[in-house]
Amino acid sequence: MKFSISFVALVSTALFAVVHAAPAPMCNGELCSEVAARDLSDVAFDDLAVRASKAKAPAKAPAKASKKSSGSQKANISQGILNAQKKQGNRVEAQKKKTATNKKHVQQNGAKIKADVNAARDKAKAKGKPLTPAQVEKKKTGAASRVISQKQKDNKQAKKTKLAAAKKTPEQKKDRKAAQTARRADRKKTGTPAPANAVSTKQKVSKQQKHAVKQRFQSAKDKLGKTQGLPGRKSTVAVGKEKTDGRAVRQAAFNTHLHSKTPIGRNPINKQPKQFNNRPYDKAHKDASLRGKKPLPQNGKEYPIKNNSPNGYTGQGSVGALRTVTYKKGGQNHVKVLGHDASRGTDPNDHYVGKREFDLDFEDFE
Repeated sequence: MKFSISFVALVSTALFAVVHAAPAPMCNGELCSEVAARDLSDVAFDDLAVRASKAKAPAKAPAKASKKSSGSQKANISQGILNAQKKQGNRVEAQKKKTATNKKHVQQNGAKIKADVNAARDKAKAKGKPLTPAQVEKKKTGAASRVISQKQKDNKQAKKTKLAAAKKTPEQKKDRKAAQTARRADRKKTGTPAPANAVSTKQKVSKQQKHAVKQRFQSAKDKLGKTQGLPGRKSTVAVGKEKTDGRAVRQAAFNTHLHSKTPIGRNPINKQPKQFNNRPYDKAHKDASLRGKKPLPQNGKEYPIKNNSPNGYTGQGSVGALRTVTYKKGGQNHVKVLGHDASRGTDPNDHYVGKREFDLDFEDFE
């Protein structure tokens, strides 16, 4: 069906007139569209106000209960401290061993070192510039260093040769691969996990526990720095015939602070540090100045002294006869060395404070 353009234009004009001629709907004398828009804005404003009031006064979260370290956590931290001390001790022992080996090697090559020094002296003398004693010592040190360096190179080359000799041949590699394939097939049949995927029985140390270990060391260091009565490292402290050096005393005092929260030792009833038995001397003691008095003015914690040890007593092994006792007086930590001395009294279990034999050590004036 076809319509002419004039007919379509006529219909469009009529519809336009009808739409614009019709009055807009009214609601109580106002346009319904305006009323609806105002009501909608009021509702939206009320909803925003309610949300804002809720945001201003958020519900209080329940207070979290403070977590205390469990027994397993304390045990892990204590073991972490002991592991760290073991590594420190291993490094010190390895350095001592290296120093002793180098010294022995220099002694074995003394003739070669002497010959090198004499050759250098003769050469300088021939030029009319003889070596001074200081230059001779420098030549000796240089010759000894070259001997040690050459020994290290020889050891390295010997190790390379040994590894090359132990290298598997292509046939051995093939046999090894076949054996690995057979073992893998057996594990698949039995459901056994591979060694690399087996569940480890070793308890992992978390980042928090590592941080706690580090904090323990730092705290012990700070407390040791504020402890009164520490001898210099080269000083000697004696109780009767028993003697120790200042370094061992300092290490024992440090360990007292380090292990105070989790005492160490294999014997459950004798873990260190432990409470010191500060019992008074007998009233009939042959030293009148000690009768009825206690060895120390305050009770404290004792810790065994271990001589010639890089990190002191760490829960195992034998220890010496002397102890450090750390106690508080006037708000400060003090340390004393105590031990038994049967020559001074009738009771062999009496404790006596060690006497310090002063050496010329600048640490005594710290």
